Amino acid sequence: MISEEQKDELRRHLAGFLIEEEPLALKTAFKIGGAAAFYLQPETLEDLELTLRTLAELELQFVILGGGCNILVADAGIRDQVVIDLGKGFRHLEVVGSDFWSAMLRVECGVHISQLIKLSEVEGYGGLEKLAGIPGTVGGALAMNAGAYDATIYDCLGALQIMEKDGLVWRSASHFKPSYRDGGLAPGQVLIAAYFLLERRAHVEITTEIARIKDLRRQRLPRGAHAGSVFKNPAGDFAGRLLEESGCKGMRCGGAYVSEEHANVIVADKGSRADEVMALMESMQARVCDRHGVNLEPEIKIYS
Repeated sequence: MISEEQKDELRRHLAGFLIEEEPLALKTAFKIGGAAAFYLQPETLEDLELTLRTLAELELQFVILGGGCNILVADAGIRDQVVIDLGKGFRHLEVVGSDFWSAMLRVECGVHISQLIKLSEVEGYGGLEKLAGIPGTVGGALAMNAGAYDATIYDCLGALQIMEKDGLVWRSASHFKPSYRDGGLAPGQVLIAAYFLLERRAHVEITTEIARIKDLRRQRLPRGAHAGSVFKNPAGDFAGRLLEESGCKGMRCGGAYVSEEHANVIVADKGSRADEVMALMESMQARVCDRHGVNLEPEIKIYS
């Protein structure tokens, strides 16, 4: 737990953008979970630099909220870590260079993926179409190396601007070794902005592909409050297949249930609890382990 002395220091140094006991449920895709004991909304690089320096001095861990699309917050909330939300101040998106063949976009971490896709569609910049329909922010997508249909957000990445406790640094895309659902960021690093290099393409080609990808996602994913895939695909296989063959579709724990459309998606009904989702996840893992001998690894992050 955060000590009383640490709490006093947080209040003293970060009062300008600190909120205590901030509800998190409506900030997440599941729409459930408790509050953040300490919630920070730095709006400038100076605010963020002060935040990271203060947390390092106090030896406190932090969570970057992002778009809240791939997390599950415990019913008791997040008590042992400080939550940082960059969605208020880091939302700038611009074309910083272009020619007949390509364009370079600078995209801050708080920009929603849908905004990035929309700009690329309107301006005729191709390369990101397969990310259409993925929820959340660019920062969150980069942190987890989000992707779909054999493409990831790192495919068109040129460089990243990152804040560490000692200040801003630049890293080319080749510096990182992203893996399946892991962007390769080191602990303590916070994404500020990404530079994407996109190819100029015919507007109709981009629009058609975006529509196709969005339609595929609508067919595969259910309605309701959910965080997409719950478990990572094991090497050489698909979690959804293993879960379906293990009879997980339709399983329920309280207000949480496994979608009939996709066995790797849990939907949280209104009034459900985070502990019901966690209990359902454990049951799903147990069924797959019993039937297939495979231990599924969660894709969603659970915070308490």
